[in-house]
Amino acid sequence: MDYEQTNGAAQLGPDDGIETSRSEAYRLLFGENGLDFRALVLPDPVPVGRQILETAGIRAVENWALIALLPSGAMEDVRLGEAYDLRGHGAERVIAFMTDTLFRGFLQGQDMLWGRKDIRGEELYALARLDPGEMLYIDVPGGTDIPVAREDVIDLSTPGVERFIAGSVPVPQGFEVLINYNGVVRSLRVRPQETIAAVIEAARPLFGNPGGDLVLVDPGSGRILEPGHTVAQEGVQPGAHLQLRPRAVQGG
Repeated sequence: MDYEQTNGAAQLGPDDGIETSRSEAYRLLFGENGLDFRALVLPDPVPVGRQILETAGIRAVENWALIALLPSGAMEDVRLGEAYDLRGHGAERVIAFMTDTLFRGFLQGQDMLWGRKDIRGEELYALARLDPGEMLYIDVPGGTDIPVAREDVIDLSTPGVERFIAGSVPVPQGFEVLINYNGVVRSLRVRPQETIAAVIEAARPLFGNPGGDLVLVDPGSGRILEPGHTVAQEGVQPGAHLQLRPRAVQGG
């Protein structure tokens, strides 16, 4: 529980810059429109929402919404006239949004409330409780769940309620090979089950999309790999060095 009670003069520490001469003080962390928190000191362990906002220096509090982040991971709307027991709820953090609309979602099965129509992936990850080797996905019932990257921005205003779930970080499939085209060498990840023709098409953009009929060649043997065969059928191994070149035109 992130509050503290002090008898006599209360000072949170040299870095907080917050001091009060009240006989008792209760501390919580306050964010404005996001997860950048600063410390607040309140003399009352059961402030109303308006009191929290005013202590934070916010005026025209009627234009703001206040969300408490509970230790369980859930979020709770704190209304202006609603008494909020810091001790009873165990709220460590609250966020104020300048809005009259709250967007609802679910984060790992817990209620999520947000005062902006967009939420960044990095904010979701900061709110989530993930185990090592896990990442977030947008739940797509009956379909393929959509992975959420930290740099993503998710629009919460679209129809429906977004559900963010935890899942395993996908393990990259396949292996790397090196491809040489006109003396330029690039690395390409290939999968055993894909065809040599598919590898050639994947390699073209690495070299500026050269046109024409291209072939892959094993430089060691000079053997042209069969386009209709798979990587596995052609015996291509991890780290293999292959040459990409135009198919030689046979004379008639």
